[in-house]
Amino acid sequence: MHYFIGVDGGGSGCRAQAAFPDGGRTEILSGGPANMSSDAETASIEISALLQATVTAARAQSGSATEPVVVIGLAGVTESDQSERLKAALPYSHVTIMGDLDIAVSGALEDGDGIVVAVGTGSVLACQRAGKIERLGGYGFLLGDQASGAWIGREALRRALLARDGLGPDGLLVSLIWRRFDGLADMLHFVNSARPADYAALAPLVISSEQEHCPVAGAILDTACTYLARAIAQLQAGATDLPVAAMGSLAPTLLNRLVAQGTVQLNRVAPKGDALDGALWKARQIARVMT
Repeated sequence: MHYFIGVDGGGSGCRAQAAFPDGGRTEILSGGPANMSSDAETASIEISALLQATVTAARAQSGSATEPVVVIGLAGVTESDQSERLKAALPYSHVTIMGDLDIAVSGALEDGDGIVVAVGTGSVLACQRAGKIERLGGYGFLLGDQASGAWIGREALRRALLARDGLGPDGLLVSLIWRRFDGLADMLHFVNSARPADYAALAPLVISSEQEHCPVAGAILDTACTYLARAIAQLQAGATDLPVAAMGSLAPTLLNRLVAQGTVQLNRVAPKGDALDGALWKARQIARVMT
């Protein structure tokens, strides 16, 4: 009998876990950044190593040498068309590769109807109705990912530069940003090599500064919330009773802010699980079709 492996990969890192037919699971293992769009070679290396470690842990725990059914959800894989390349590099017979959005939706809703707002290093929203998924955003850091951690971090730097030039307001966030860098040259050196995860690492400064009533931080989060409100309203298409689940490290904070502002009607629900749970749920569904 097959066992199952789920992988959840994104710009900040990847996670994997094995599950068994009796409901048992291994510990969650972690790896490095795995965004197929921004760095396919690194993502392939990280996923391959993480899967091998997960297989080893599964065999040690269960004593089984059966073939796993693997579902891998990765940021950027649908946009980069790299799924076949990755699959060919993996020594497993039953591998399904899909976008990180697909496993996030399955984790939050399984096969139920609803809206998922996934905001972490990147951002993407989706509405699942009758098994079909409508997606908004998630086009990557250069062209999209509005309201994401990477977008928020970049906005913090941009507004710090505007304040430096006297073209924007000053505030606590601006001060904290400049404390992070040894002057303008250091900041520009950072942006020349920074990845989305590096920008996202600045997002907590924005959150904490807003809690201290910094107007610069508040303006960034208001812009993020405006985008999310428009996207959610479009996905609702008037059906404001659709469940809305927050996924990712930043989505709960931003949805809480939206609710407090009263700018959009939300039927908030807790997600049934996270994206890794979604990958494992998908693997079980695939295994059922195989038997």
